[in-house]
Amino acid sequence: MHDCMNVDVEHYVFNNDARWNTGNTIPSKYMYSSNEYYDFNNKKWRSIDDRDRIYPTIVDHSFEPVNYALDFDLWDLKFREHQHWPMYKDSKFIEIQDLPLIVLHSEKNSNDIDKLTSLGYTDVHWFSHAFLCSEYYFSLYNKLDIVKNYQARPIQYAWVCANRLLRKHRTDFLEMLDLDQGCYSLASPDPNGLIYNGPVAPHSFDDHGNSSAEINVTTLDTFNTSFLHVVSETVWQDKIHFTEKVFKPIVLHQPFVVLQAPGSLEYLRSYGFKTFGDWWDESYDTIEDPDQRMQAIADIVNWIGSKSLDELETMRTEMASDLEYNFRHFYENIPAICIDELRANLTP
Repeated sequence: MHDCMNVDVEHYVFNNDARWNTGNTIPSKYMYSSNEYYDFNNKKWRSIDDRDRIYPTIVDHSFEPVNYALDFDLWDLKFREHQHWPMYKDSKFIEIQDLPLIVLHSEKNSNDIDKLTSLGYTDVHWFSHAFLCSEYYFSLYNKLDIVKNYQARPIQYAWVCANRLLRKHRTDFLEMLDLDQGCYSLASPDPNGLIYNGPVAPHSFDDHGNSSAEINVTTLDTFNTSFLHVVSETVWQDKIHFTEKVFKPIVLHQPFVVLQAPGSLEYLRSYGFKTFGDWWDESYDTIEDPDQRMQAIADIVNWIGSKSLDELETMRTEMASDLEYNFRHFYENIPAICIDELRANLTP
């Protein structure tokens, strides 16, 4: 199956680089033909050579969480009986079931991935966002004084929790906090038009723009003058799927807690990052019950919020070696670690 390291590989990505658009078809390059194939992107026929065998095909879903139910039209197509592709000239057709498909993804403990593997897909995991953030999104921030000289930034807020889009786990969590102790953002309606009717008042320290891969490094603001960074990931209970959100505190030399599935901190540590169990109880990472885990995380945030800013300055000094290690590790080691992981997992 993994001959793709030694032969040509068809690499398929989503039309909008994020999600499958229901109603679209898999490009015809998934088939092989004796002379031509139809290029859907450019809407014309192209000649092809060496199409006398089936190529391994990588479905690249590296950056968004896989959603089998939402994208059923994509994933299940391989397994429809007697399915052919009628868009070839002089083609040698094969059954869709015979196509060797690999799904490239970035999530762990995922029922969606388990579903795909049960259907016959080969799953290949790699920590794609770590690579993307280190090499692209945040690649130059390590050269800026406001980032490197983090101890010169005063601590003005005990904690920060950004919530651009309304999700139930985010509003549930905010309802557990003493909101006067830190700073949060919550829009209602949010950019997607969703409305929250709970007890937490709407609040903004930013414009709620789709800029989760950006950090303000020109002036002091709420993000870079907060002590604890609450990382409220996209997915809560179902799977471990880190996005760029977790790398903001690492770049800014901030400790963090993570709102995500059990095992999330262990996952980060498996890539060499340090977490903060020397300063507070991180056993929340092993709690399976979502309500109990959320409460355990809220207890940490409220405990941090009860500290004076001077106490937090002292704590930041105590954890300086870990903060600086995570920063260096992210920039110096993570790209190679992630590429080595990808190569290893693509190799039989």
